[in-house]
Amino acid sequence: MLAVSFAVAGPLHLFAPARAKAHVNTGPVQVGISFSPRRTDALGLDYQVAFKRLEALHFRVIRLSAYWSEIDSNGYDRLDWLMTEARQSHQSVVLTVGMKGLGWPEFYVPDALVPEGGFHDGQDLGSEPALDAAALVFVRYTVERYRLNQSLVAWQVENEPFNRSGPNRLWVDGSFLKQEIATLKSLDRHRPVIVNAFTHFNLIVDQASDRNGFNVGELLGFDTDGAERDSLSALGKRDILGLDVYTAIGYQLLGQNHVSRADADWPDRLERLRGLAEKQGKQAWIMEAQAEPWEASYTTLASPLSITPKDIAANFATLKDAGYTTILLWGSEYWLWRADHGDSRWVDTVKSVLAQEAAAPAISLPA
Repeated sequence: MLAVSFAVAGPLHLFAPARAKAHVNTGPVQVGISFSPRRTDALGLDYQVAFKRLEALHFRVIRLSAYWSEIDSNGYDRLDWLMTEARQSHQSVVLTVGMKGLGWPEFYVPDALVPEGGFHDGQDLGSEPALDAAALVFVRYTVERYRLNQSLVAWQVENEPFNRSGPNRLWVDGSFLKQEIATLKSLDRHRPVIVNAFTHFNLIVDQASDRNGFNVGELLGFDTDGAERDSLSALGKRDILGLDVYTAIGYQLLGQNHVSRADADWPDRLERLRGLAEKQGKQAWIMEAQAEPWEASYTTLASPLSITPKDIAANFATLKDAGYTTILLWGSEYWLWRADHGDSRWVDTVKSVLAQEAAAPAISLPA
């Protein structure tokens, strides 16, 4: 069905006028990553060893996530270790708080708060009073626990809240997101807040992640940017719009593995969003730049069809050319896993990017 839809809708999208590329000259980029012990677990890596290996590469910032369901069951021990290690090694970090964290299955709601039969498809979890009250308590406890850690440079509230995702395509509405931000800022007014969004990929993926469902404007080729604009509207001045950028996504059709590619206009859309954020007195960061495969099947994970190490450098250069001065790469756990299995190309490529941007200033706590 998706393939037929794309075949029909694709030509309409091509009637959208192309923008002339305006090259932006930028200085060195602050290169960062995301890190998740859940992902190291899945790849058979020790999370403490993996984190120290990544710290040794001297990224300007590492993004972590407070997984609500895990903390509800097992306490803060793993996150405590990561935050303490970052402080002791002077590694700047961003911490994500809320119902939605980094990585599949996206939402991490404690079992006791999941209704019998689970959440229904497409549900807005920001409109459930009992759940929302508990989430605000979790945000408060987490902020109070880590706000004195000097390695913490920013908070991210939820992860892609305005995009539907996970097995039930859940999302969080703006009204509740603003309550979370207000709760956080009542405890820590010093650090900026980040709200991020999964950005334009192509017609089919955009429609699938759009919480409003089918979008005629997108079909006709117009830039709608609903999740990005709603993210911006939730932020105050000096806060940060985070953008998650993927260029190759694997899928299965009729039992065969295929790869869908991002539309050619993705850099132009990102450049325009950066300019929009700056006009509002806000920053714009790339929070996830795809730097690992997104495969249709685990069978091709070691020899991926979607992206190669060369694509990491090419996409990074494109993002830098669009004017972004802070770019976090997604896939750090995968690079270590491949290196441990004799394929160092991924880590070597990232090391080359870091060497190229070595003059970038450190990310520090705002004055």
